[in-house]
Amino acid sequence: MTTTLEAPTASKLTKPEKNGVPPIELSIVHTQEPASIPPPALPSTTQPDLFEKAICLAVSLRKPGNRRKLSASLVDVDADKDLISAQKILLSCEHLKTISHYDGEIRRYLYTRCLPSLFREGVYLVPLGMVEEVEAKLAAFADKRKQLAKAFLEAYPSLIEEAQKQLRAAFNPSDYPCTERMEANFRMEWRYIAFSVPGTLKTVSHEMFRKEQEKAARQWAEALEEVRALLRTHLSELVQHLVDRLSGNDKGAKPKVFKNTLVTNMTEFLETFDARNLTDDTELASVVKRAKDLLSGVDAQTLRTSAALRSSLHEGFSNLKGTLDTLVVSKPTRAISFEEE
Repeated sequence: MTTTLEAPTASKLTKPEKNGVPPIELSIVHTQEPASIPPPALPSTTQPDLFEKAICLAVSLRKPGNRRKLSASLVDVDADKDLISAQKILLSCEHLKTISHYDGEIRRYLYTRCLPSLFREGVYLVPLGMVEEVEAKLAAFADKRKQLAKAFLEAYPSLIEEAQKQLRAAFNPSDYPCTERMEANFRMEWRYIAFSVPGTLKTVSHEMFRKEQEKAARQWAEALEEVRALLRTHLSELVQHLVDRLSGNDKGAKPKVFKNTLVTNMTEFLETFDARNLTDDTELASVVKRAKDLLSGVDAQTLRTSAALRSSLHEGFSNLKGTLDTLVVSKPTRAISFEEE
């Protein structure tokens, strides 16, 4: 079964006109159009079908770059300048840093709700049961991001004046587009993608169609293994961190700090696990249940004040870590691709 969801349409970006002078968005990395992902055939196996439980979400976060190559004439070194590369920072401001940090917050949220980077950077698998929550959150993120961009644009003219004073001979007016063009460089876009069997290939060649189906079946099997491994690795890392923080202090060492995130990061994973368990991983589900029992009624403040609780949790999660070590064979290191290398 193929599931298709429609997201609010986003206007397609137009690349900046080339007038001989590169615009300030020099370092922007434009992601490929999500629709360019080739639609693979669904495998006819008894394994769980990812796209009966999830849908692909492509998210693009764009902002202007803030660095430009420095002219070799301004670089004074005792070396062949063809082998030397230097850069200048165009604007010294907190606005762009704030937006970069906010983009990190968006990606961290997606990481806790979806399964990231299965196909390529910026593409996530969203469990169908969480699509409405993710959609609402992305809309809220987009509104806040627009406000941050607006604050930057309001300060933009004065920032250019300050840059001229700071860069002096390295200042180049052509590095700074007008406010309208600068505004166009801020974009947050997302869209949902559904895959389907390429039935039209059958009209070209039955043999080609059969081979593509066989190849897709192998690729989906690999995809399922990657999804399972990602969740196992994520929980293993959370448990390892919890065990480390709960272990006793070495003599002379500073007391360990128990931040709220020590518990909230773990509980967030446990609460969203059922929706994200796209591969019906019963072994990991059993570990999750044990972790929930251990953390029932526990918060960071209680951990700070109760040595007995810390000792009890350390023992319990150390045992869980031993179980997880047997489940995590190797950490996923590659993104799934449906293109030949």
